[in-house]
Amino acid sequence: MVMDPGHLREVKEIEIAQLQLRYGHTRIEWPQRVLALASSIERFGQILPVIVLRGEGNSFVLLDGYLRVKALKRCLRDTVMAEIWEGKEEEALVEILVRANSRKWDLLEEAALLRELHDQYHLSQSRIASMVGRKQSWVSGRLALYNGLSEDLLELIRKGSVSTWAATRVMVPIARAIPEHAEVLSENLSKASLSTRELAQWFRHYQKANRKQRENMVHDPLLFLKALRAKEDAAEAKALKEGLEGKWLRDWRVIGQMLRGLIKDIAPLFYSGQPHLDRRILL
Repeated sequence: MVMDPGHLREVKEIEIAQLQLRYGHTRIEWPQRVLALASSIERFGQILPVIVLRGEGNSFVLLDGYLRVKALKRCLRDTVMAEIWEGKEEEALVEILVRANSRKWDLLEEAALLRELHDQYHLSQSRIASMVGRKQSWVSGRLALYNGLSEDLLELIRKGSVSTWAATRVMVPIARAIPEHAEVLSENLSKASLSTRELAQWFRHYQKANRKQRENMVHDPLLFLKALRAKEDAAEAKALKEGLEGKWLRDWRVIGQMLRGLIKDIAPLFYSGQPHLDRRILL
């Protein structure tokens, strides 16, 4: 048994079965991170304790360390090293949010914890802001972000299928404009997730596409990106094959088209009686 000299908090091994995963819905699963943690645990054991709050009886509320618990379960471990806190649950949540040595929170995770403080513990936005050392507008903005996402979108983010950035910058605008497209896209992203970069690229093309193209894109976003990559690869291969000579000829064709367009405009641009200053500007 170890005692934390700074906070006089007990650190010991407890049974994973004793944990109450009350705040699991506020965390993102991050499958790749769980795999990396599991690999680390297999090699070195658990390095950092999870943080729990003593509950009723022999139970403990898991406050921080959901990925570590998932990784431990993956390693078929029955126990977890935990730092045990005492006190009120809402105060513990606030400390989790503001701890200096805490990991960087994803925007959605942060917003979800703030929502717990606001909705479950009935703390006002100004009170929460004071407790976490932020402006009320900071709290209000994150609550608005969370409340503006549909449950389907929230579930996609929690599972790691869509990043918070992609959800707010891509999915939400589509949902506002064409709800049925957002619904179909969400369903397909749950089956084959795209990286944030891929989804941003997909959205740039979606914005320029016609109605039929958009329907195809939301029904199979992965197929669209594969076709786009194939087209880009083919263009790159062609440019490589043609070399500098090919680029020279392509540039001349572009210049030729521009010149033909300019020649067509000569007659209406230059006319008899045209003011001398106007002609000088054009020339």
